[in-house]
Amino acid sequence: MVFKWLMASRRAYADEYAVRVNRGVELLVDRSPADAVRALQAEHGLSERQARRYVNAALATPEGVVVPERTAVFTVRLAPSLIAGLRRRARLRGQTLSAAVAEAVELYLGQAHERHGGKAR
Repeated sequence: MVFKWLMASRRAYADEYAVRVNRGVELLVDRSPADAVRALQAEHGLSERQARRYVNAALATPEGVVVPERTAVFTVRLAPSLIAGLRRRARLRGQTLSAAVAEAVELYLGQAHERHGGKAR
C-alpha cells in the first residue's frame, strides 16, 4: 500500500500536465467545471483537488497549452571555460542551464542542416 502512495505523490511531468490541462479545455466545451473535474478524476485517476487544479488551468487558458517533449538526462564533458560561459549566458537570459544548452544545440543543428542542404552527413 505504501508503494501506491509513493506513485500517487509524484508530480506530473510537464507533458502530462499539458495533456491534462488540454483535456480540461475539451471537457469544458460541453460540461460545467464541476463535471469536468469529475471526468478528469475518472480518466486520469486524480484526486478531486488535482483535477480541480487542471480545470482551473484550463479555464485560465481556454486555447490550451503546448505539450512539450519530455526531456532525458544527457551527460557530456566540456571544458570548464565553456561551462562557465554557458552558465553566464543562462543566468543573463533568465534560463536554466538545460534550456541554454538545448537552445545552443538546436541552433547548431539548424545551421548544420542548412550548410549541408538538408542532407545527413
